[in-house]
Amino acid sequence: MEMFAGAASLAVRDLIDGVPVRGRVVAVFPSCAYVDLGGRLLALETWDGLRLPCAVTLAEPAARRPLAHVQVGAEVQITVARWWAPAQPRGAVAPGDLTAPSPGWDDVVLGLLGRGPGLTPAGDDLLAGLLLGLAGSPELRDPLAAAVLRHAPARTTWLSAELLRHAVAGHGVPAAVAVADAMAGHGPADALPRALPALLAVGHTSGAALARGLLLAAETLAGRQPLNRTEAVA
Repeated sequence: MEMFAGAASLAVRDLIDGVPVRGRVVAVFPSCAYVDLGGRLLALETWDGLRLPCAVTLAEPAARRPLAHVQVGAEVQITVARWWAPAQPRGAVAPGDLTAPSPGWDDVVLGLLGRGPGLTPAGDDLLAGLLLGLAGSPELRDPLAAAVLRHAPARTTWLSAELLRHAVAGHGVPAAVAVADAMAGHGPADALPRALPALLAVGHTSGAALARGLLLAAETLAGRQPLNRTEAVA
C-alpha cells in the first residue's frame, strides 16, 4: 500500500480531518491520482497540479514522478500535514436553500451535463464556469445550482459531478477564479488578459469551456444575456 502525506483543501476537511484515511485509486495521471473515499472522490495532486478544490497536494512536482508507482485499483493511505483554502471568487456568497424546485433550469442543465469527451465534459465545465461567475449573486445562481445538484450524479462523470458540487459552493481551480475576479473588475486593468491564458491552458477543452461559462455569467450580470433561455447556453 502506497502512503502519501500532503496539504489538503479545506473543502474536503469532512473527508480527511484528523486521522490518516485509506481509499482506492480509480484513475492515475502524471500530476494527479483520483481516489475513492467511501463514495466521494479525492484528487491526489503534485504541487504543480491544478489545485482542484477536492485535492490533497503533495510536496513534489510532476517531474519528480511521485505518482509513478500508483496503479488503478491500489489502496493508498493519505495523511494531511496542513491545510489550504480553495480558490473562491471575491464576494462569493454561500448557497441558500437548494432543495426548492428550479423551474426552467432542468432542461438547460440536462442539455449540457455529460456533453463532450473527457473526465469533465465541456458542457459540465461551462456550467461550472457559470456557477463560479454567479457566485456573488445567489438569486441567479441558486436555481441553477439546485438543478445541477439534482441531475449531475446520474448524468455525468464521477469527477465532474464532484467538481460541480464544489462549484456550487463557489470553489474552483485558481485559474478560473482569477478570470472570474478579473471579469468582475477586481485587480489592475490588465488583469483579464494576464489571467486568461492560464485558464485556456487547463486540460484539452476544460479551460475554454470554463471561460465560456464565466463569460456567460458576466454578460448575465451586465444585463446583456437572457440566462433563463435554453439557447443562451446550448
